[in-house]
Amino acid sequence: MKTTISTFKPRASFPEQAIVLIFDLEGFSKFFSQPDVQEYVPKFMNIVLDALDITINGGEAYWWKTGDGKKNKILKPLPKHIHSKFLGDGALYIWHYNDFKHIEIISLINRLYNLKLWFYKVVEKASETVPVIDIPKNIRFGVAAGSVYKLTYNNSNKEEFIGYSINLASRLQSYCREIGFILSGRLNIKSTELEKNQYVKKVAIKIKGFPREYVIIDKNDFEELTPELRDELFE
Repeated sequence: MKTTISTFKPRASFPEQAIVLIFDLEGFSKFFSQPDVQEYVPKFMNIVLDALDITINGGEAYWWKTGDGKKNKILKPLPKHIHSKFLGDGALYIWHYNDFKHIEIISLINRLYNLKLWFYKVVEKASETVPVIDIPKNIRFGVAAGSVYKLTYNNSNKEEFIGYSINLASRLQSYCREIGFILSGRLNIKSTELEKNQYVKKVAIKIKGFPREYVIIDKNDFEELTPELRDELFE
């Protein structure tokens, strides 16, 4: 059967301020190259995407314990995203920036960080139905903010998005694999909230296509980098 890529309507939307999240899975190519991949990849991805759905849309976060460690954390829904797309070894999510209160931006990034930190719990759950050793063990996140433009297909209402912030989020999630969780300073998070939640703002100096860019990183993650790597990637 022959298929073609549909064309877009001749004009994109006006720019919209957005929050963009991109994640990918470390070691996915090795996982995908194993025998019987058709049996295991869908099961694994469904478990990962379900964890993202709970993180964003609320529910019982089985990987995250409450303060006393006796119960799983129950998350409330965050603002609804306007676009999501599977990317093969991860996914893209886009929100209207103005749909978020400042405290909800903090909540989003803290939830994502905790999912990254305790991702081994998601892997443990997946291992119950995916009997393969080399399944992805780590998840990486890049989060940015800025303008996006909506493209609409000629023959349907299906939409795609392009924009600086999408490119930046993609670069951030792969910028420093030892950290695996990097946010753009363009999220405009207050310095008091950064300090309260133990994040630090640094200048990234080797992001491809973005020569100098303010980024936000977990303080402990940054301090655990070797001095050589810190000097190479940040100032």
